[in-house]
Amino acid sequence: MRNLDTGPTIVIGAGLAGLTAAWRLAREGMEVIVVEAEERVGGRAYTAREGWTDGQYTDYGGELVDADYRALIAVCEQVGVELTQPIAYAMPEDDDLSTVEGYLRVGTFVIQGEVLDRASCLAAGRLIRSAAEAHPPTQGEIVEQWILRARLAPREAGIVRSVARMLCQLDPWDCDVHFVFGKPSAGFRRIVGGTQRLAEALADGLDVRLGDPVARVHRYGGVAVETESGASYRGSRVVCATGPYAMAQIGFDPPMVEEKISTVQSLLPAMGGKVIAQYAEGDAIRERFREVVYTDDAFNACWVTMHEATSGPAIVTSFVTGQARHLLGDDDASLARLDELVGQVVDGPVTRLRGEVKNWWADPIAMGVTVTPYDPARPAIAGTLSAMERRTHMAGDYTEGGMAGTLEAAVRSGHRVADEILRTPQRFHIDDINERLARA
Repeated sequence: MRNLDTGPTIVIGAGLAGLTAAWRLAREGMEVIVVEAEERVGGRAYTAREGWTDGQYTDYGGELVDADYRALIAVCEQVGVELTQPIAYAMPEDDDLSTVEGYLRVGTFVIQGEVLDRASCLAAGRLIRSAAEAHPPTQGEIVEQWILRARLAPREAGIVRSVARMLCQLDPWDCDVHFVFGKPSAGFRRIVGGTQRLAEALADGLDVRLGDPVARVHRYGGVAVETESGASYRGSRVVCATGPYAMAQIGFDPPMVEEKISTVQSLLPAMGGKVIAQYAEGDAIRERFREVVYTDDAFNACWVTMHEATSGPAIVTSFVTGQARHLLGDDDASLARLDELVGQVVDGPVTRLRGEVKNWWADPIAMGVTVTPYDPARPAIAGTLSAMERRTHMAGDYTEGGMAGTLEAAVRSGHRVADEILRTPQRFHIDDINERLARA
């Protein structure tokens, strides 16, 4: 409920969730202050533009835009951010029993050290389909459990594991089977100029204070947000749009309800990051990495990031998560491992022009690539985490149920919070009445 305290809405976090909420509120004429710990906007929407040959760029964080990302696509249109044309990463058919079948018709698979040809991929797809017919997966079953129950052969097991890891950035014993038996994503788009372009467009014209982590949030008689540098911002309400682990590092007074904190503590982060390299052999790499390259080795997925570049060098982005995350602790070793994989896929030597490693697991603010809750528990988790508390609204991709852990979920959560604030009726909450009587 709104109270009569006047003042701006304080948004903690300048990722897509917080910026979407702030942008919506500002468009309605409300005063908003955004406080961000990093020296940039975007959060895990982070684009690296400097130092790459031919003016190319890459994304350290989220970059794929699914056709179902309707909220994100609509916001891009409203703020004038361009999207690329879709790239088909799968070719699903109506009678498919698994997501994997569609990816096998298009992608490149490196399983047990061997680059599978298309005939081998299609044959593996038929075997996986037969296993699904004989051993239908059950709701909530873990991917690794189904692999063992269905007695998949090593090649087919490696394929299923590689697809599951790519889709959720978790090991197959940490994710549920809906990732490999749900609806496949036939085409992905990207934001031209990098995903951070959307964050920058949303932040344009907003009052954004960068480089100062929030330390405390007081929620008596309005809100007071205090930062580590000693700055203080007073307002009428606060939007907490940080990641779950950053939220747990803020002192709330009064404290967050126990259900919210215990739910945050139960979330499993995708522990890993990206290994990215630019190679001189651009044409060969664009031909083989235009669609996703899946592996059952350290890299769960690799692709060419900047599809609009049709000549010159090419940048290959790869994900390393789960038990292989130790590789991210050694930049030279991880880049050499990527060189080896790229050379194997293009069947020839490659020349690395530049390489970078972004270890989100070691990032002191993000502390993980994403958060992908167990699917059957998502409605309860999202309901607990998104619930309003006194003068406090919660945003972030982990607060949304259906698409938790995605760019779309971040944008949707920002819209939800803006709606909560804009549609709140003008009346007192009983706690506000008690406070005002106590001060009288």
